[in-house]
This record gives sequence, structure tokens and C-alpha cells, in this order.
Amino acid sequence: MVSKPPAPRKRATSRKTNLRSVPPAEEVPPAPPEPPKPQTLAEAIEAGDYLGILRAQRRELVTDLRNASGPAKAAMHRQFALLSKEIAALEEEAAAVAKEDGEAGGGGSEDADEAFDPEAL
Repeated sequence: MVSKPPAPRKRATSRKTNLRSVPPAEEVPPAPPEPPKPQTLAEAIEAGDYLGILRAQRRELVTDLRNASGPAKAAMHRQFALLSKEIAALEEEAAAVAKEDGEAGGGGSEDADEAFDPEAL
């Protein structure tokens, strides 16, 4: 019986990486901070944050959507779309207000737009 020669091995492709050893004198940059944990629905309601409430409802809806079927699933998809549109509209509004405040004078409060002139009274 004649045995076949082994199949040639594929070579691992060489990739350039940005990994390097760090000399002892060099400081290692700190790890980025963890993103804030999303609020639960109860926390958002307690805080009175409408946008937070909508986001929490959307997260719970996604969790429940996995187990839904039939007409309930269709209704949940519609509710998800409505929540997403409202969240997007509120986020756009907040971004526009923030941009407007930034252009108006450095993001101060509304009362800080003019200096008080007592003689104007």
C-alpha cells in the first residue's frame, strides 16, 4: 500500500499589528471609562426623564419581542417603530437646542445673555 504524501500546510498570513512592548519609563494610558449603565424603566420614571422612559420602554420591548409571535409581534414592531421615531425626534431637538446654546454664548444659562443695566429701568 502506497501512502499519500501529507498535504502542504497553509502558511499563516503575516499581518502587521500595532502591538509593541512598553518600556518601563513610558506610562500606559488609562483605560477609557465605562459607558453609563442604561436606566431601568423604574429609575427613569422616578427621575422624571421622559426621554429615559422612552429608551427604557424600547429596551424592554426588544426583550419581549424575542418571544412574541403572530399579531402580538406585529403590534410590538409597530410600537417599536413609534418609540424609535419619538426618541429620534427628541434627540434631534435636544441637539438643536444644544447647538443653539453653544452659538449664543458659550452654553451659559438663559439669564447670562446680557449684562444687567440698572439705568435701563
